[in-house]
Amino acid sequence: MKPSVRLIFKGVQELGRWVLVGIWNLLVNLFWLGIQLIELLVWAFLELRMWIQRLLLQVKEAIAQRDFIILLFPFKWLLLGIWQFAFQGFWLLIHLIELIAWYITHLPTVTRTVPPLGNSRGKSGISQPRLQPIPPENPPRKQQGRLPQDRYRAIAFIALCLAVLPLVTFIPFPHPFEGRILVEELSFRYGESPQSFVLFEEISGLRQMAIAGKQSFTLTGRFESANDPRLNRLSRLTVDLPTAESEWEIAPVEGDRPSELTLKRLWLRQHTLVEQFRYDRRRLQLVLQPAIRPNVLELDFGNQPLRVSLRGYQITELQSPSSRLNRDTPLEFTWIPEEKALTLTLREQAAIAAIVPQPSPQWIPGNLNVEDVRFYRSQPTQRATATPAYQSTAIAGQIQMARQSLQISQNDFLMGETATDLEIQKLDTLALVPDSPKENTRAGIQVGFSGSETQIQVGPEPTVSTQSIQGNFWNKWFSQQTLLALIPVWVVGLGFLIYWGGNNFSKIW
Repeated sequence: MKPSVRLIFKGVQELGRWVLVGIWNLLVNLFWLGIQLIELLVWAFLELRMWIQRLLLQVKEAIAQRDFIILLFPFKWLLLGIWQFAFQGFWLLIHLIELIAWYITHLPTVTRTVPPLGNSRGKSGISQPRLQPIPPENPPRKQQGRLPQDRYRAIAFIALCLAVLPLVTFIPFPHPFEGRILVEELSFRYGESPQSFVLFEEISGLRQMAIAGKQSFTLTGRFESANDPRLNRLSRLTVDLPTAESEWEIAPVEGDRPSELTLKRLWLRQHTLVEQFRYDRRRLQLVLQPAIRPNVLELDFGNQPLRVSLRGYQITELQSPSSRLNRDTPLEFTWIPEEKALTLTLREQAAIAAIVPQPSPQWIPGNLNVEDVRFYRSQPTQRATATPAYQSTAIAGQIQMARQSLQISQNDFLMGETATDLEIQKLDTLALVPDSPKENTRAGIQVGFSGSETQIQVGPEPTVSTQSIQGNFWNKWFSQQTLLALIPVWVVGLGFLIYWGGNNFSKIW
């Protein structure tokens, strides 16, 4: 083949390689632009659906409360949506400008793909190469300015990793989350733990204490009763509450004096279910359902006279008719304790209620391993086959995950990835919050919680989500804004590496 023909063939080959590389870069950039356009359209659709759901919910609340000022909120959401849509469109325009600029800057290279003619001295216009003999005693030297093939392959592998790396952004990845929420009521199950846990400790100054459920205990001291004078001659009472409806209530006789009645400790055993845990108007209450071992309640009565009321009781020291189970008529008497301490073993379901003084943070230690945490309660249905209805007990709060946050409004439901209960693994803090008209806060229980989840959703219904945050692999180190800022850098770098790979394809393989 003549040198001129060879030169022309080489120029056509370089031109074809440049065209293929350019087409490849065009397809890659169009692919990512298409993905971003699809994301923008999907985001706009989801936002529009969220606006419609919020509008319907606000209209429903406005009609129920006759507060039509709420109807102005959709205009605020519309302005925020337009701003977010413009922001997404701005980034899409930046990528399109980068694509056009890349092709404008690389278009002149097509004129340099064909080497110039007429720069040689021979008849054919090409200078003949001079061959230098290599001495047999010296090994051949490596050509300067060229990389070994394994380094070309390493660079190509890095380019392939950079091309696949952003795809990890779209793969959900579990992240730890933490949040704080004020609720009217919550329920949870004490988790897998071989040790008992103190839920309450040293709640002193109780104005009243009531415990319902199966239990038995012994009271010693002086008794005075107008209903049954036989109690006045006794110094010891063995009380048996044999049914789930049985109950006993205790309160100081002298209400104007500081109360000495104290809840020393409430021990939770493994897998105990705590339900209807609430605090309102200085009244603390909860229901315990043991699973494996009974729970234990420790009380301290002090030295002051107490008023005791029994319902559904049996007393061993009294003969008929008082010894028989009395379901209707309560027995009331005054008791001056001789033994201050009493330990109750709650083997079955027990409901505990107490009127407490100003709450203290030391009452509930917190840091409790839990399962099945619920910030809602069931609503009774008229039919047995009807779908269960639930009512949220959330008042306000916030939750953070993967450098993102969600606000929790009143009556919102917290959901996980598949619109089920959020997998809360630990209750870090529990505190009773009294009603404060000055600070415009409602009474409830302040809960600090944590766990691990892929996606967190918030909505007005248990299966309807209006807000959500999702964790991916890169959110562990970068925020969403940082990831958006790194996308143009990644696109430029990837385009350069693909262009380099096209020019050095033969050297890689």
